[in-house]
Amino acid sequence: MKILVIGRFFEEGIALFIAEELARMGHEVLRFDPGPIIQPYGGRLRFYWGRLRREVLQTLHQMRTVTGREVHGPGLRKVLAAAGEVDLVFSTHDYLSPADSEAVKAQTRAPLILWYPDPVWSFKRHMFLNASYDMLFFKDPYLVHMIRSKLGKRVYYLPECYSPHSLDPSMAEEPVDPAWATDICIAGNLYAYRVALFQQLAETHDMKIWGLPAPLWMRTGALEPKLQNRFVAHADKARAFRGAKIVLNTLNPSEIWGTNLRTFEACGAGAFQIVDWRPGLGQLFEIGTEVEVFTDTKDLRSKIDRYLAAPEERDMIARAGHVRAARDHTYRVRLEQLLDVVDGRTSGYPEPVPAWQMPGS
Repeated sequence: MKILVIGRFFEEGIALFIAEELARMGHEVLRFDPGPIIQPYGGRLRFYWGRLRREVLQTLHQMRTVTGREVHGPGLRKVLAAAGEVDLVFSTHDYLSPADSEAVKAQTRAPLILWYPDPVWSFKRHMFLNASYDMLFFKDPYLVHMIRSKLGKRVYYLPECYSPHSLDPSMAEEPVDPAWATDICIAGNLYAYRVALFQQLAETHDMKIWGLPAPLWMRTGALEPKLQNRFVAHADKARAFRGAKIVLNTLNPSEIWGTNLRTFEACGAGAFQIVDWRPGLGQLFEIGTEVEVFTDTKDLRSKIDRYLAAPEERDMIARAGHVRAARDHTYRVRLEQLLDVVDGRTSGYPEPVPAWQMPGS
């Protein structure tokens, strides 16, 4: 197939992973970048300058969208004209205004689809519900249920996943480097909920928090010595995860029934993980066998104490989680599932039955 991927192709971004995996699968892949690439590297000054630049450019983009004009239509038409007939146009976020989507549909008969990689907090204008997409894929089964039941659109569940090529599977066989060693770690953005939860553990546990610097307005308090202020990717992310006895995965509160990227990456790296429980987790991993979960602070403290004292049990769960992730939750597996839906062979990833009873309750 000849597939046009629309997205920002920065390192460790979903668009780059999708484009690379589609090419490995033998497809001809075209790329269209709808905006500036802000690489998540450098010191604090470069980071904050990049963030300011991104906000300014996004504001200008929104101003054009408000007028109802095409924002990316001209660029897309140019790419499509040069490519000739394409078989699929694949957007990796809410990049296309309704006018943009109409420009794409006017130039090609290929299906236009969206795989939205974020939870509901990032919806903002959610232009995708007013655009001419043929199919919508979401990582949270709650969003699938809500949009399908209320709006009747062609919407499907497709959880996130990980790229084994990014994490370097050979890392799982290396001994842990003491420079990365810690009791608890996380790699990801700092937001208020995550900081508030981690602060409850900061004074009693050895921790490393990997990721970009905290926003200037944020009070990190006792967490400050734990912050590495360093974005980790690829083999370094695997080292960070495997260097920790426990990867603590705190989900954004707007992850309603689903889970986040870190769930799959930590398992893919061969690490032991305790993740914020959500109703859809049990369908993706076997809880207590492939991952562990927590439901409240008391439960979290109890699980941390238990597993810090049980290295053999941690290792057994980490190995099982790695096997499950490598078998069921890679980009190749997801893209095969997505293409099966586009071709009419399946109706999407099986959706979990909504369940509000927490495990053990």
